[in-house]
Amino acid sequence: MKHNWDDYAAQWESDPATAQFSDQAFAELQALQSVTGANILDFGCGTGLLSQRMAPLAKSIVALDASEAMIEELDKKALHNVEPVVDELTRGLVAQHPAFRKQFDIVVASSVCGFVADFKETAVIIHSLLDELGVFVHWDWLSDDSDQGLTQQSAHSILHGAGFTDIEISIPFDIKMKDGSSKPVLMGVAYK
Repeated sequence: MKHNWDDYAAQWESDPATAQFSDQAFAELQALQSVTGANILDFGCGTGLLSQRMAPLAKSIVALDASEAMIEELDKKALHNVEPVVDELTRGLVAQHPAFRKQFDIVVASSVCGFVADFKETAVIIHSLLDELGVFVHWDWLSDDSDQGLTQQSAHSILHGAGFTDIEISIPFDIKMKDGSSKPVLMGVAYK
């Protein structure tokens, strides 16, 4: 990851845009796919806002984030079916950590993929973690190639290259920022 997310953890949820992003992402997920009884990986879970919304319905959630401080904030939520893991998503982690011994029905990533150092490699790993007919759903800031985030073309190309099929890229919502501007959010949906 390019940022030191530990520096943001304590104040993360005080920004209204953060909760709005999570609420909108969860609404889009519910409209797309039932999470009831699902085994889910929340990749780049941050303080666990999306995990918190999915937990009452999901069978189990592995909440992965590279920031120890973000995971500490998630731990405070005491979600009984959420297993927090502090690490980067790598082939080594998948091979060695017990939380990754099962396949996932759903992998979600909320405002994460545009920040990882190598989204191509990450998408390949996520593909390997999904059960047959599993789905990867991610939400990222829409980029115009000059800022952080992903373009529709780059997201589609990376997901296709990782082996996903039935890929849909859309712009389902905007987030109102502190300065009053709105930023569009890209949503990628890809099936194994």
